[in-house]
Amino acid sequence: MSDDNAAASNTDAPDATDASASLAAWKQLLTRLAEAGETICSPTGARTPQERAEGFRYLTRLVGAGLDMHLEQADPARPFFTDMLTPTRKFLGDNPDTRYDYVPLDGSHAYRVWGNRDDSVYLALCVYGKKPDGNPNIGGNLSDVDMHFESDGSFEVFLSAEKPAGAKNWLQLNSETTSMVVRKYFMEPTKTTVANIQIKALDEAAPLAPYTEEELAKRLGTVGNFVADTSSMAAALSVFAALNSVTGDATEEYVALQVVDGEMKAGETKSAQELAASIDPKIIAAHLPTPDIQYAGAWWKIRDGEAVVVEGKPPKARYWSVQIFNRWLESPDYRHLPVSLNHGQVELEPDGSFRILISNENPGVSNWIDASGYQEGQVCCRALIAEEPLEVKFRVAKLSELFPAS
Repeated sequence: MSDDNAAASNTDAPDATDASASLAAWKQLLTRLAEAGETICSPTGARTPQERAEGFRYLTRLVGAGLDMHLEQADPARPFFTDMLTPTRKFLGDNPDTRYDYVPLDGSHAYRVWGNRDDSVYLALCVYGKKPDGNPNIGGNLSDVDMHFESDGSFEVFLSAEKPAGAKNWLQLNSETTSMVVRKYFMEPTKTTVANIQIKALDEAAPLAPYTEEELAKRLGTVGNFVADTSSMAAALSVFAALNSVTGDATEEYVALQVVDGEMKAGETKSAQELAASIDPKIIAAHLPTPDIQYAGAWWKIRDGEAVVVEGKPPKARYWSVQIFNRWLESPDYRHLPVSLNHGQVELEPDGSFRILISNENPGVSNWIDASGYQEGQVCCRALIAEEPLEVKFRVAKLSELFPAS
């Protein structure tokens, strides 16, 4: 081989340093995934074979979401929305009635978002950021209450540090801005055709550069952190909730946990108040709350022949619903099971109150949520743009006592 050919061959060969940098980034991702796997099997994680199986399935869902959100569509200069939660990809307390569109943002850019409200009962854009101490926060929220829509339901929203002249809808960005989630709630999502929401950066992006080792390492690192941190937070919140369970042995009704304006509030019993006070606020903030939604919930345990009884006064709200989650804050398979009821599906009592039953046996009532084979789990009542606090109680009762034989 001539010297010239040898030089050309060496020029074309992959750089050993670059190759090792890629491998190091890949190994670091695998390390974080292994840590997430340890969370599933840790003392605060799964306690049964079913919870372990669902836990590792949950990790695959987080990996899929992480790759879309933080690797493939992670460039805030060239943003694309990711359909964050779907019937087969669930985390952070998904709602079967809601579409969640996630997009990364950078406060140094300006953006235009446009779309159509369709027949949604609620539409909002919520911007999230990261404080200097690294904790997440809500940077701004714009709901349909304050939005301008055209006669056909279309809209456009500008996102920027300064409000553009003539902008009818605007959300302010700053140096802490990291992302945004667009929420659309529907009364009958399976019967709704949803128009995609679009986004475009208004300032011209630099020419697309070749992919680099540094970019790969950064994005893989974000994916690994997302999977490990999200799984750890879900396990932690479930542990806190389970410390104050609704069981058939309880002697009172109560609300164990409440979230208002994105912050944990105390429940009505001393144990619930102590529980709320002990939860790290960043666990709640990291679950991407929005100030428009109130939550009230509890951890429940039932035996055969028992049901969780959810009773309360319908809130004056744009939307409210009751649903269940497993240990990993995932809804059961709502494609095949009735795991939630919204206010359009709930039949009220003669006095205007509601009563919803959660059980593994169908008692033959309209307001029934299938416990989906679980003996324990989480129940959540949420209300959007509520004019008053949620008034809801949870208890466990025997079906034979609720429906005595004639």
